[in-house]
Amino acid sequence: MDSLWSSYTANIAYAISQLCIAIIMGGLYFLTPTARSTRYWAIAGLLSVFGSTLTAFNISQFGQLPLIITSTLMIAAMTAKWWGTQAFFGKRPAYVGWYLMLGFFVAYSLVTMMHPTLAARTLLFSFALALLTFMNVIEVIGARKLKLSFANSLVIIAYTLAAANFLLYGILTINGNIDFTPENHDPINVFGLYLIPMWCNLLGSLGLLLMYFESIILEKEHLATHDELTKLHNRRALITCGRREIDMAYRYQRPLSVFMLDLDHFKTVNDTYGHDAGDQVLRDVAQTLRNTCRSTDIIGRYGGEEICIICPQTSREEAIALGERLLNAFRNLRHAVCDNRNVTCSLGLYIWNPETDLAASWETMMHRADTALYAAKAAGRDCMLQYNIDDEH
Repeated sequence: MDSLWSSYTANIAYAISQLCIAIIMGGLYFLTPTARSTRYWAIAGLLSVFGSTLTAFNISQFGQLPLIITSTLMIAAMTAKWWGTQAFFGKRPAYVGWYLMLGFFVAYSLVTMMHPTLAARTLLFSFALALLTFMNVIEVIGARKLKLSFANSLVIIAYTLAAANFLLYGILTINGNIDFTPENHDPINVFGLYLIPMWCNLLGSLGLLLMYFESIILEKEHLATHDELTKLHNRRALITCGRREIDMAYRYQRPLSVFMLDLDHFKTVNDTYGHDAGDQVLRDVAQTLRNTCRSTDIIGRYGGEEICIICPQTSREEAIALGERLLNAFRNLRHAVCDNRNVTCSLGLYIWNPETDLAASWETMMHRADTALYAAKAAGRDCMLQYNIDDEH
């Protein structure tokens, strides 16, 4: 116990670090109860505290059951951490986690009760921990692919090192020359069993915490430029993008098309089926626009049920073809919340041609597209009309 490398001291330090993680994650969960990931991460920290605290005591005098419970708690803690990472990326926690915990409990119980060598128990425990630790790495890589931030990279590095440490620990047990019991204060045992996992868990948990805050920041930035209901660009972002595209069109003398779209008789939907149904119709419309328009087109909610579409480098023929596709898409779209009725649209189109038209500001282009839209509505709706600049003269 007087050794600098006391495994009991390292174990208590590990338990305290996990308790701190559990408190922080639990606090975040109480602040935002809808964030299921922090709940699982808090549970993982608490399970680690219970498991490592039990290990700190001389539990061998109480038989094999405390050893089985302690090891299973540590496996359950890593499973909860994996579930939290899945929840963070919008997935349902995998049921296979329950089977892994149950399978480990049964296998470890059988191995322990049959009184085999210590190496067999350690090998099983280490490989199970390595597998579950690396599952967190797989989740992050699978969700982010090659678009890794500092937080993502920290999680990947920390848990990869932890998994490698557990694998190495298990491989060393096969040799049998090292005593891996908690009572052994050998530096290799203390570092491999407690200190390295503690550091990796701290770094990994810090990475998860940074990922959580990173997602909040990105969500706030997204809401600053996108409409919350439809997820399309909001009016402010649309104006910014529109002015930028106009500048580019002028500079490189390329055509630019602008659509103004309005849903026909949308007030009837709200009055008949309620505003919740109207909101769902707008979400369906937004998804239809994303599916129909090109990836280079900029789609934004201009206000109410009015939507603006900016089409860079789009000629008259291409713009008319896109408008026809939009009209047909709306005619074929049926809304379940409105007794499967369709909600058609009217389109106003303005095409700026660098060869024939003078320079026009964003406000002028929007006015012309809006004028064409009102003409389409006056012509009976469910149609597209193009603004003719000759009508100004």
